[in-house]
Amino acid sequence: MGKVIFLAIDNTLRDFDGTIPASGIEAIRIAQRNGHEVLLNTGRTHFRIGERIMNIGFDGVIANSGGYVEYKGEHIGHRSFTQLAFIELMKDLLECQCTVEMENSKASYILRESVEAYREIGRRVRQSMNLREDEMTGPIAVESLLDVPEVQKLIVFSNHASREAILSKWGYSFHIMNLAVPYIEKWAGTITPNYITKAEGIRLILKERNGQREDAVAIGDNDCDIEMIRYAGTGIAMGNGSENIKAAADYVTAPLKEDGVWKAFEHLGLLG
Repeated sequence: MGKVIFLAIDNTLRDFDGTIPASGIEAIRIAQRNGHEVLLNTGRTHFRIGERIMNIGFDGVIANSGGYVEYKGEHIGHRSFTQLAFIELMKDLLECQCTVEMENSKASYILRESVEAYREIGRRVRQSMNLREDEMTGPIAVESLLDVPEVQKLIVFSNHASREAILSKWGYSFHIMNLAVPYIEKWAGTITPNYITKAEGIRLILKERNGQREDAVAIGDNDCDIEMIRYAGTGIAMGNGSENIKAAADYVTAPLKEDGVWKAFEHLGLLG
């Protein structure tokens, strides 16, 4: 049985300016021809991965940091906030005047009262990342938290509460991570239930294919990828990644813009 490789998207496979190095795509396809499987493992919700990336041709997808798991075209895993935990957490975040986007695998939502603040945040993020407006799908406005069918992840923009303040109150129940986009206010991050993880997504894939942890390779760039590279038999950090993930990795490849994915696959012997 070949290896199963899990790739983060942003700043690993795809640069923030939208560039996907051709060498990375070629490495994925050669590895697959050689009997290995390549899957995405991303914090993005499934509907925000986009056709351009999906059309590369992956063997599966772990989206929403483990909240949605798909293998060989079949949906094999799906987990969300409990309604009670979601309502309690949201009430606290709104009291702190946070702007919060609520995501599941099919759509994202925002309270109508937060729409204008969200639009202004989106404008500044697009400007700083050189994105067109059509590259950022807007959320559906709802009147009440009870109008949201289910939630797998919260994206939080805070003007007042710091990550440390939110961690001190909610860190025992939730994963609270920094968001890798430019944001000049107090804090921007993601919150997911502590039972939704990228590592748990890998576990489900390995169970489905009767594989072992040593069969798995995880490649990422940010602190939110540390758990998955520690869980996999081999963990690889991108050369443009955070110092924390480099310290946790078994190997550090070249930066994304210097053919980092190709060089990682080459190091693993997947291209021969």
